Amino acid sequence: MVELQSSLTSRDDASSSGFSSRSIVQAAIARTMDTLFKQSFVPWKLVARNELAGFEADAHAKKQYIKNLVISQSGTDNSSTFKPLAGHVDESYTLTVGLDGIAKLTAVSSTGVLHGLESFVQLFYKHSSGSGIYTNMAPIAITDAPKFPHRGLNMDVARNWFPVADIMRTIDALSMNKFNRLHIHMTDAQSWPLDIPSIPELSKKGAFQTGLSYSPSDFKKIQTYAIERGIEIIVEFDMPGHTTSIAYAYPELIAGADAKPWDKYCNEPPCGSLKLNSPEVPKFLEKLFDDVLPRVAPYSAYFHTGGDEVNKQVYLLDDTVKSNDTVVIGPLIQKLVDRNHDQIRKAGLAPIVWEEMALEWNLTLGSDVLVQSWLSEASVATITAKGHKVLAGNYNFWYLDCGKGQWLNFDNGASFQQYYPFLDYCSPVKNWRLVYSYDPLGGVPANETHLVMGGEVHIWSEQTDPVNLDDMVWPRASAAGEVLWSGRQDASGQNRSQITAGPRLAEMRERMVSRGISAGPVQMVFCTQNNATESTSYIPHDLAQACLHGTVYRVSPKTLIVAVVAVVAIIKLTTWLSNERKIRALGGHAKKVNTKFPFDLDLIARAIKATMNHKNLETWNRWFTASTGKKSYTMEAKPVGRRLIFTADPENIKAILATQFTDYGKGEPFHREWSDFLGDSIFTTDLDQWHASRQLIRPQFVKDRVSDLDVFETHVQVLIKQIIEGGKRYDGTRGGEIDVSDLFFRYTLDAATHFLLGRSVGSLELPEQEFAEAFGEVQRVQNIIARAGPLNPLVPRSSFHKGIKVINEFVTPYIDQALSLSPEELATKTKSEEGYTFLHALASFTRDRKVLRDQLVAVLLAGRDTTASTLSWTFYELARHPEVVKKLRAEIVNQVGLDRVPTYADLKGMKYLQNVMNETLRLYPVVPFNVRLALKDTTLPHGGGPDGLSPVGILKDTPIGYSTLIMQRRPDLTPPMPHPTSPSSPPITVLDFVPERWQVWQPKPWTYIPFNGGPRICIGQQFALTEMGYTIVRLLQKFEKVENFMGPVDGGDPCLKAEIVLQPGQGVRVGFMESEKAGL
Repeated sequence: MVELQSSLTSRDDASSSGFSSRSIVQAAIARTMDTLFKQSFVPWKLVARNELAGFEADAHAKKQYIKNLVISQSGTDNSSTFKPLAGHVDESYTLTVGLDGIAKLTAVSSTGVLHGLESFVQLFYKHSSGSGIYTNMAPIAITDAPKFPHRGLNMDVARNWFPVADIMRTIDALSMNKFNRLHIHMTDAQSWPLDIPSIPELSKKGAFQTGLSYSPSDFKKIQTYAIERGIEIIVEFDMPGHTTSIAYAYPELIAGADAKPWDKYCNEPPCGSLKLNSPEVPKFLEKLFDDVLPRVAPYSAYFHTGGDEVNKQVYLLDDTVKSNDTVVIGPLIQKLVDRNHDQIRKAGLAPIVWEEMALEWNLTLGSDVLVQSWLSEASVATITAKGHKVLAGNYNFWYLDCGKGQWLNFDNGASFQQYYPFLDYCSPVKNWRLVYSYDPLGGVPANETHLVMGGEVHIWSEQTDPVNLDDMVWPRASAAGEVLWSGRQDASGQNRSQITAGPRLAEMRERMVSRGISAGPVQMVFCTQNNATESTSYIPHDLAQACLHGTVYRVSPKTLIVAVVAVVAIIKLTTWLSNERKIRALGGHAKKVNTKFPFDLDLIARAIKATMNHKNLETWNRWFTASTGKKSYTMEAKPVGRRLIFTADPENIKAILATQFTDYGKGEPFHREWSDFLGDSIFTTDLDQWHASRQLIRPQFVKDRVSDLDVFETHVQVLIKQIIEGGKRYDGTRGGEIDVSDLFFRYTLDAATHFLLGRSVGSLELPEQEFAEAFGEVQRVQNIIARAGPLNPLVPRSSFHKGIKVINEFVTPYIDQALSLSPEELATKTKSEEGYTFLHALASFTRDRKVLRDQLVAVLLAGRDTTASTLSWTFYELARHPEVVKKLRAEIVNQVGLDRVPTYADLKGMKYLQNVMNETLRLYPVVPFNVRLALKDTTLPHGGGPDGLSPVGILKDTPIGYSTLIMQRRPDLTPPMPHPTSPSSPPITVLDFVPERWQVWQPKPWTYIPFNGGPRICIGQQFALTEMGYTIVRLLQKFEKVENFMGPVDGGDPCLKAEIVLQPGQGVRVGFMESEKAGL
C-alpha cells in the first residue's frame, strides 16, 4: 500500500524561457500524487472472472507501505533540455521499489524523471474495497531508455479545428505513453487557424469561423503545457502546396485556388499552391516567419515547412510559371525552400520537410534538415541512403484516420458505382496489431539505422474532430509508442509479439480512461479477463526433418525409400492439417465443384476446352451447380493440389474489389504470366506499384479530355464510309450484309491509337494490319495461358512471342518520338493542347521507356477492346430489336436532329441511349471472368457452411476466379418483372434485352459492375461510354434501320467469346439501311 512522501535532489538550471528542472519535476510530482490517489483504477477487466481477490492485496492483512520516493537527478538541465534536437537529451531513468518501503528514481535529466514518474504510477492499482492503492510487483527494478529519440504524433488541426483543451488532453495522453513530440499540422488548404498579429487577415478570413483560431496566448499556453510534460511542440506550415487558405485573405499569392477538376490539380480540394515566381510571395513569407518564429523558438528546436503532394499541373495556372515541367518548377521550389530554411536557421531552429522534397523533387537540403517519410519503407531507406536524417511513419501502418471511408459525396450513376462502397484511399482501418507490426527500421541497412531518428503516428482530420479525437488516436497510438520506445525487436533480435503486447495495451487503455482519455477498447472484457489469443497446434516441419536426419545412416536402400516416403507423407499430412485448421478457423470450405478425374484434372481440361470453343458461360454455370442440382455461387476445386475458388456472389466480389481490397490483388503469378504482354502496367501490379500506375494514367481521363469528341468524329466518318461500301449488293443497292463487329474493332483501334499516339494506324482503310492481327493473337494465347493453371508451361507460345515482337516494334517509334522532345517542348505541347497525346502526357511524368511501353500497351488494350466489344453487342441486340432502334433513333432526332454533331452534354442527356448501353453492359459485361490472388490469410463473406451463408476461409496465395457475366445474369438477383411499358406483355426475365427496364429498375449495389468496382474500377469507363454513345448516335443519324442477318449463323443463341473481353464469337452480321433524310 502507499502512504507516499517524496524528496527531490536535482541540479537546477533555469532556461531562457523561464523553465527549470525543479519547477517541472515538482509539478510532475504533484500530478503523480493526484493520479495515484484520485485517478487509479480497479483492474477487474484484466483479471480472470471471480479471481480479483487473488490478484490484489488483502485489505485486512498487515500492510507494507511505500513511505518515501527518493528522486535524484544526476545531470544538469539547460534550455535545450526542454526543446531538444533528436538525441540531444538523455531520457533514461532507473526506478526501484523495495520491500522496505523505499522507492528510488534516478535520471540524468528532468525529462528522464518525468518518464520514471509515469512508470511509477503504472505500477499501482486501486483496491476494489476503496481502501487505497497497491502494487503486487514489488520488489522491482527498472532500467529504461528509449530506442528512438523522436517519438511523435502528427495532429492535423486545419481540416477540423480543435479547442485548446483537446490539444492539452492529447499532450497528457502522449506523456502517459512516453512520446516526446506533438507535431501540429497547423495550416492547410482548408483553413488557417493560427492568429498572426502582423498579418491578422490570415486567420480572420482563413479560419472556418471567428473564434476558431489560436491566439498568441493560446499558442503559448499549448507550448508551455507541453514542455512541462516532456513534450516538444513542432509547428508545421505546409507549403508550397496545401496553401489555399491563404487565398481567402491574399488571393494574389495563390495559383489555381479552388481549381477544377480538383483531381487534376491537387490530391484533395480545394486546390491551390503558392506562386513560385511572384516577388510578393517571399515578402509575405518573410513577414509571416518574422512573426511566428520568435514565438516558436523558446519552446522548440524545429520548424516544419511541409512540402508534400506538390502537384505540378497547378503551375500551368500560375501566371508566374505557366509550366508543368519539373525542370522549370524544381529550381523554383528549391529557391522557396532555401529562403524559408535560411530564415528558420537564423531563428535557431532546424527545418523539417516531407519526403517529396528529397525524393520527388530531389532538392538539395542542408545536413540539419530532418526528412519526414510517409509513403513506404523503401522511402525511408532511400532517404538514409542520401545521408539525410529521417522520421518514419508509413501510411499503410501509422495513419490512424484511415478506414473511415470517402469524405466526398457522389451522385447516383457512374461516380456512385465507381466509388462504391466509398472506401478512402488508405483503407482499411489500421488496427493496433497492424500499428504494432511496423518497424521504423524496416529495409534500412544496418550502417544507416543511426539516421532514423524515430517516427510519428498520424491523425489527419478529414473525419476526426473533438468528439471522436480520443477514440481515433488511442489506444492505437500507444502501440506505436511502445515500438518507438522499445523498438520492434526485443533484445534477442526477435519481433515483439502482439500476444504479450495485448495485455499491456489493454491495461494502458484502462489507465488512460481513468485519467480522462476516452480511448477505445482493445478487446471485449471476456478476452482481457482470459488473455485471449489465437491457439495454434501443429506438428512443426522441423520435427519431420529431424526424423529424416535421424534415419539416413546405416539403413538399406529399401528402408531409406520407405523412410523418405513416410517423412514426405508426414510433411504433406502436417501441411494439410495445418492448412485445414487455418481454413476452418477463418471460416471453412465452400462446396466442391463436381469433377470426375483424380486431382480435378478434368476441370483444367474443361476450362481450356471451354475457352477454345467459347463455352465459358456454360462451363462456369456447370461448376456452380451442386450434385443436388441446386445452384451455389461460390464453389471450390483443387486441380493438381492447388485450391481454387470460383464465385459469382456480389458480396464476395464486393469484398475482393472493395471492402477487403488490400487482402486481394493480382499477385505475383498473374504478374509473371502477363509480364511479356502487359509488363508492370496498371493491370498487372498491386499496392504501391499499382497506385503509382493509376496516379500516372488517371489525369489523362479527366472530363475535359473525355469530352473532346473530335477524335471520334474523324474516325466515325471513315466507319460510316466502310459500312456503306461493305454493304453494297451486287446490283448496287445498299444495306447488304456486313460483319460490323470487325469494323468496330478496327474503328476503335484507329481511335485509340489516335488518342494515345497522335496518329491512327488506319486499319479501317487498310484492314490487313500486322499490328492488329498480332494484338489479337497475343490476347488469344494469353487467355489460354491464364486458364491452363499449373499446366500453362505446356501451352505453345511461338505465335505469342512473334506477336509480342510486332507489338513492341509498333510502339517503339512513337516512344522514341515522344522522348526526342525536351521537357520544355513537352510542357509547351501540354500547355497549348496542340498535338497533345496520351503518350506526351506520360512522357512528361516519366522518361522510363519500359514504363511508357507497358502503360501504353495496357491502355491500348482497354481502349480498343472495351468499346469495340460493347458496340458489337449493342448492334447485335439492336438488329434483333427493331422497336428499340426506332425508339432510340427518335430520341436522337429529337435531341440533335440528323445533321448536328452531338456534344458531351447531348450524350449525357439522352436517357434512352444511356439505358440501351446499360442494358447491353448488363447482359455482356466487358470483362466477364476475372481473377484475384489472396495476398494474406483472409476470408470471403459468403459460400461456407451447409447453407452457403457462412464465411469461406482463404489462405494466402489462393486464386479467386469471379464472374460478372454470371452474376449479372443470375435470375435470383434480377427476378422476372412486368414489362415497364407494356403491362400486357409477358414478364421480362434477366436474359431479355429490354432497355426500358432501367426506367423503373435500379440494380442493387454490386450486382451490376460492368467496369469492375472499388479502387481498381476502370478509370477509362467515361472515355469508353462517351465513345460508345457518340458512335451509336452518329450511326443512327445516318442509318434508319439495322437488319439482322445472324439467324442462320447462331439461331438467336449468341456465341460468347470470352478471351480477355467478351465479344461475339461469330461476328455481328447485319445490314444498315440509310435514311432518306440522313445527314452527316
